Amino acid sequence: MSGLHRVWLLRGMGWLGLVAVLAGGAPATAAEPPPPPKRSDVERALAAASEAAETSLRPLTVVLLADEKDHGPDEHDYPLWRARWALLLGGAEASSEAAVNLYGPDRVDPEQQEGAADVRVIRAHHWPDADQWAAADLVAVFGYMPWNAERLEEVERFLARGGGLVLIHSANWTRPEPSPEVAELTGSGGFQFWRHGEMEIEIVAADHPICRGLPATIRWVDEPYWPPTPLIDDERLTVLAVSRERIHPEQPAEGPQPQFWAYQQGEGRVFGCVPGHYVWTFDDPYFRILLLRGMAWAAGTCPHRFDPLVLRGAAVADD
Repeated sequence: MSGLHRVWLLRGMGWLGLVAVLAGGAPATAAEPPPPPKRSDVERALAAASEAAETSLRPLTVVLLADEKDHGPDEHDYPLWRARWALLLGGAEASSEAAVNLYGPDRVDPEQQEGAADVRVIRAHHWPDADQWAAADLVAVFGYMPWNAERLEEVERFLARGGGLVLIHSANWTRPEPSPEVAELTGSGGFQFWRHGEMEIEIVAADHPICRGLPATIRWVDEPYWPPTPLIDDERLTVLAVSRERIHPEQPAEGPQPQFWAYQQGEGRVFGCVPGHYVWTFDDPYFRILLLRGMAWAAGTCPHRFDPLVLRGAAVADD
C-alpha cells in the first residue's frame, strides 16, 4: 500500500474507541468481532429473496484462488478461507476441513458436507494455471493479485468468454500503485487509504438482486479502502454498498466510498468486495449474503443460488 505513511481512525468511537493504524504495522488497540446478528433477522432477509430464486441451475466450476497468509492473527488468512470455503461451496468432495467458519471454535453443520448443488470447486495457489482458467466459470480471489501484462491478457480472455471474477479485499488493491489498466478490466484499479475499525455499510442499491432483503445499514469491524483510484466508470459499474469515510484522513469532510460493486466487462462480470480483512467477517451472515450472491451473479447464474449456504456455521445470535 505504497504512498501512505499513516492513517488515523477518527471515527468509530463506539465499539473500539480511537485506533491508530500505522502502515505496515498493527492496530494500536486489538480488534474484536462485532456482536452477531439475530438468526431470525437473517432468515427474514433471506426469505425476502426466496421467491426470486431459480430452481433449474446449470453446473458450475468455481476456482478459489489464494496465496500465502501475509498479516497477523485473524487477518488475511487466505489459505484458511480457500480450504473452508471449498467445503462451504463444494462439500466433502472439495475439502476435508472440519467446519466452514473461519473464526473461533469449529461450528460443525451436518449440511456442510453437501456443499452447493451442482458446484465443483478447484483450489488454485498464487495464480491459476491454463487448465484452471479453461475449466472455470468463476474465479474468486482472496489475496493480492500479482498483475503483469500477460496476466491482464489472461483475465481479459477469461472475461471475454463470459467468465466471472470476484475480487475480495486485498485482491482489489493493486501494487505497487493504482493501475488504470486493472481498473479498465475489473472496475477498480486500487485505492489510496485504509483504516481498521468499525464500519457502517450502507446498502445503496436495495433493488439489485445481490442486495435484496438486506437491512439498510450493517455494522462490521473490518478495513475499508478508499477512494477508488482511478475513479470508477459509472456507466459500467453499479455501486451496491458504501461506507462513509474521510475523503482525506487529515481533513473532516466525509463522503460515501464504494465497498461492494458489480461490473460488466463485455460478456464477463466482476464483483468487487472490499471488506474481508478479519477472518470473522467471513462468518457474518450479511457479509456472506453479499459475497455469495456476488459470486453467483458474476458466474452468470441466479444471484440467490447460494443463499442456502449463508447460515451454515455462521456467527448468529439465537432469539
